[in-house]
Amino acid sequence: MFKKIVFTISFILISFYGIAQKNINNYKYIILPTSFEFSKSEDQYQLNSLLKFLFNKYGYEAYFGTDDLPEDLKSNRCLALNAEALKNKGGLFKTKLEIELKDCFGNIVMMSQEGQSREKEYKKAYTEALRNAFETFQNLDYKYVSNEETLVETPKPKVENVKQPIAEVNTPKETIAANEKKVNEVITKEVSTENNFSDLHYAQEIKNGFQLVNSEPRIVMILLATAAENVFIVKGKNAIVFKEDGFWYYSENNGELGERKSMNIKF
Repeated sequence: MFKKIVFTISFILISFYGIAQKNINNYKYIILPTSFEFSKSEDQYQLNSLLKFLFNKYGYEAYFGTDDLPEDLKSNRCLALNAEALKNKGGLFKTKLEIELKDCFGNIVMMSQEGQSREKEYKKAYTEALRNAFETFQNLDYKYVSNEETLVETPKPKVENVKQPIAEVNTPKETIAANEKKVNEVITKEVSTENNFSDLHYAQEIKNGFQLVNSEPRIVMILLATAAENVFIVKGKNAIVFKEDGFWYYSENNGELGERKSMNIKF
């Protein structure tokens, strides 16, 4: 009867150990605080640095929350477990610590065994107790295995495939004509080609060319660069602006080649 009880308890412990190992393997990183809840100062007795060192030594990838974290961890904190060392009530000459790992939602994924120490000096006692508690993770043979359940994805909106009648999809010709008219009006207002070519124009560099501004100041023309040196296409017009013998000229072609006009441009 006693052997049966021992076997049952052992089987339960082994099963729990296997489940814990599987869970912890689904997390890529460990994030540690720079100060534990029971500490009176940051990294007191170098316990936080020690725990980070131990995790990294035994195959985990551990960071302080203040470190420069990997890009995938910055965008998804659920790839990591958050570690905390907990102080348990001990006897008069006994220090007891446990290491707790929680997921990004605050759920406990795993608890270590209780580490104990009878050292009288605080630093030695805490260090020994922490190392003893860490033996739980030291013996896990940890290896990261990606698990979709640990990934947090933003839900994508559902797109319903609704077939609409052709009459509702097609845009009426009157609407198209009205839209084209509005566009032409905007272009006319933005770039006025009714220009006194003898006035001084200031060329301001823009993407793919220049805009010519008068003294008001007002944009009077947009020049688009071409492969030819000192030859520009006038936006919205069948015209070019070019340089010849040190002077700038405007030439427009509306079916008949008009007379070129001299321009005063300052680049």
